[in-house]
Amino acid sequence: MLRRQALPGPRVERRSRLAPAEFFHEYYRRNRPVVIEGLMEDWPARTRWTPAWMAEHFGDETVEVMAGRDAQELPDLHADRLRRDVPLRELLARFDGAPANDMYLVARNSLLLREAFRPLLEDLRAPEGYIHPDLREPDRVHLWLGPAGTLSNLHHDHLNVLFCQVWGRKQVWLAPSWETPWMSNVRGFYSAVDVLAPDLERFPDFARVALHTVEVGPGDTLFIPVGWWHALRALDPSLSVTFVSFEQTPGLNTFWREGWLGATPPEEHR
Repeated sequence: MLRRQALPGPRVERRSRLAPAEFFHEYYRRNRPVVIEGLMEDWPARTRWTPAWMAEHFGDETVEVMAGRDAQELPDLHADRLRRDVPLRELLARFDGAPANDMYLVARNSLLLREAFRPLLEDLRAPEGYIHPDLREPDRVHLWLGPAGTLSNLHHDHLNVLFCQVWGRKQVWLAPSWETPWMSNVRGFYSAVDVLAPDLERFPDFARVALHTVEVGPGDTLFIPVGWWHALRALDPSLSVTFVSFEQTPGLNTFWREGWLGATPPEEHR
């Protein structure tokens, strides 16, 4: 088992300009991750949303971040304790420092739903045939922003996610849902294992897990299938956008109204 951890992890397929029909048949319905190139070529955000531009146009706007993460074990489990409102320029100023996980703007911020930031939606394009085109409906699109070093540790989502990397690079680890018995699922959707330094004395079962690994860079889109465990670490200052309203799925809230998943959705998806 330890030998499995020492070997290079399985690689995630990388496809260019993947047709929606093939995506849904080969990956979405088969619960397989894939990196897709070429879906973001028409996004004005790719060139416009530099840190300097964001500071100039939105720097004085207050945003909610998770701060003090470095001092908190498993910070993703303590979002309420770590919430803090800061001017956006304070977060952007950290991009020039050393890599750190201390301050991160995450999806639960719902930044793009706020009136002051609504103009940013004009610079995004829902990948045609993949994602519902109306981005102004609640919970259709979320934004992640932080310096190099930010880490979203091992967790899984209750919906399929299309993860779009606008700028910067992220290292991603993935494990399929059937590895759940070995993931030390401590609470809700989260694992207690530190993906950067797994403590196999505390969590010996994690040695059974063969993690898939992939790096996503500017313009890359990663499909994270529902139930797949994943962790993401920013290798550079990074801005990412995520979508959950796929064209061939029921509306987001239908899952809960009709009782398909039998649980209350996490806050970031309400």
